[in-house]
Amino acid sequence: MNLYYMTYTCPLCALDPSSHSFTKVLENKNNLYYYTCPSKAKLYFDKIGILKHYDGILSEVPKNKNWIWIFDGTNYGLHHFLQIELAIDLAKLITSKFSDNLNKIIIINPTIYIRSIYNVVKPFLSEKINSLIEINYGQKTIDDVIKI
Repeated sequence: MNLYYMTYTCPLCALDPSSHSFTKVLENKNNLYYYTCPSKAKLYFDKIGILKHYDGILSEVPKNKNWIWIFDGTNYGLHHFLQIELAIDLAKLITSKFSDNLNKIIIINPTIYIRSIYNVVKPFLSEKINSLIEINYGQKTIDDVIKI
């Protein structure tokens, strides 16, 4: 019997890959690496679509693998910061549904707005999730983080 495994495809990103920003960039024996850079997303304000995008992708993470989230703050500005409700809902989604095998959240290129939004969402993150957050001021690219 040939088993077929579905992979989630965001309907908006199928039409325009730059609609949202959250994608798997690397898989090794134990970890899946996901990358996001909100400033590269045309629809950074699309709360419902972004939440579905994250939920669809992360629902496919096997229970026997850890996942690492690389959050790139490059050009994250005031207009991104103003999406506070989205940030809170995303924090709630990750904490409630996808934290069991979350290994680390690595923030690179943090702006003042990244530090500010983190202070807003911090109360909505579990103690475990907060302990996994690593803010890197020296690492500038995804290659610096995952050492490709």
